[in-house]
Amino acid sequence: MNARGFTLVEVMVTVVIMAVIGLASAAVSNAIMRTSEQSEAAIEQLQQLQYAMLTMEQDLRQIVPRDNPTGMYLFSDDNRLGFIRAGWFNPQGVFPRSELQPVAYVLRDGQLMRGHFYFVDVVSSSEPQSRVLLSDVESFEVQFLSRSRGNNDNNRNRSNDRQTLSPTAIPPAIEITLNTKRWGEITRVFLLNGGEFASTSSEASP
Repeated sequence: MNARGFTLVEVMVTVVIMAVIGLASAAVSNAIMRTSEQSEAAIEQLQQLQYAMLTMEQDLRQIVPRDNPTGMYLFSDDNRLGFIRAGWFNPQGVFPRSELQPVAYVLRDGQLMRGHFYFVDVVSSSEPQSRVLLSDVESFEVQFLSRSRGNNDNNRNRSNDRQTLSPTAIPPAIEITLNTKRWGEITRVFLLNGGEFASTSSEASP
């Protein structure tokens, strides 16, 4: 009985089929890898956003009525916000710093920066300790919120003009709006503790 081998045509067909399967597998693998990389990048950006919001909330909730070199408890202008917060523990004065922390948020070159100083009464030549909280930020806006006098206590007057806020007043809330490339416009309202209420509008407050 004669043994019969594969013909050249059969070998070529097999090679083509294996090549097609290999190319399809490579395309699927590349798609999976790209999807995984995009997912990891999105998760990393989301974690950065969550960390930035958590940091701002912790800072803003501990604002204290202590003036700074600007002569105001809260300083705000284009893409900047400055204040002094408590809660910076220094047991028995072990560390060479204050227990109050001057904090400044600044938008610089598309990055939201958080800076702080070691002592409250800083001079103009002092350099803050800064770190990047959030990248790809297009704008950073701050508004002081106050309750309007009237029947509805939930009415709010808004102003981003820092001159309308009394130097000796802390508003009940601050609204921060971030415009980001990844997430679009994000608006958060942070309730503040401490300080005596004063209206940010032209009306007197109770």
